[in-house]
Amino acid sequence: MVLVLEKLYSGKAKDVITLDDEKVKIVFRNSISAFDGVKVDELKGKGEANCKISKLLFEILNHYGIETHYLKQESKNELICKKVEIIPVESVCRNITAGSFCRRYGVEKGVPFKKPIVELFYKNDELHDPLVTEEVAIRLGWINEKENIIIKAVTLAVNYILVEVFKKIGLILVDFKLEFGRTTDGKLILADEISADTMRLWEENSGEIKDKDRYRKDLGSVVDHYNDIAFRLEQIKELPKIELKTKVRVTIDLKSSVLDPAGDITFRSLLRLGYKQVSKVNIGKSIVISFTSVPGSKLWDVTETISNEILANPLIETYSIDFSFE
Repeated sequence: MVLVLEKLYSGKAKDVITLDDEKVKIVFRNSISAFDGVKVDELKGKGEANCKISKLLFEILNHYGIETHYLKQESKNELICKKVEIIPVESVCRNITAGSFCRRYGVEKGVPFKKPIVELFYKNDELHDPLVTEEVAIRLGWINEKENIIIKAVTLAVNYILVEVFKKIGLILVDFKLEFGRTTDGKLILADEISADTMRLWEENSGEIKDKDRYRKDLGSVVDHYNDIAFRLEQIKELPKIELKTKVRVTIDLKSSVLDPAGDITFRSLLRLGYKQVSKVNIGKSIVISFTSVPGSKLWDVTETISNEILANPLIETYSIDFSFE
């Protein structure tokens, strides 16, 4: 029997080919574009360079426990990955002002943030990938509340790791874009690519641009700089020792049908003190657990198990989960 491969998706710089129900092949092409496809070119060796960078960065993130779709490198410009359904929301993490952020808010380039900023964008070429709020993304059904929490926490964890990795090879991570996908069993994991096309990298000493902005700004030698990034990553003999901590907050409340004596007592006390505008009081509890691991779907499942078996009584209580990466 001859296996017929199906092209699942063809983007601006990659093709995704279905291998079976569980795996896909991602083919990195030499295509490069900017300004929503207004500027388009073919650069020899660009696909191989981005494929190598993505492979190396996925392997580094896997080393630290980040859940990704990456499985192995098939050839110089091909990766084998888990088959996922890419969600229509991408996250962008910014450490320093640059690019569209400067244009959007009228701020100068190169200003570092005290804490990284995570933004969400709707993946839609016709609308030019607009910035969206968490509430819009959830209300329109592009992601759910759990996925929103995981996306933000994982993005910050990836940033924390990559800042240290690039610092080790003399590069500054200015900002980057991440895409996520749902696996066949519904888990949300990091997907697509992580390459010089999807991030801004500057030389630590000179500030020289190493990323796709070289193409946008007609600086030339794009592939040479991409290959230099890959070469430096390959030279890392020992990854940075990074202490990873995820703080998980579980908020537990009584079900609406269950009597709340403590809430009733507090309610009556407030009325006696003159707070007539109070109509009801519910007393819940908040539990914070710190894990020495990165956030993601696996940690979410662990937290749910702990909540169901230890923290909450499922007969009378409900709970909600939130992640924050420390």
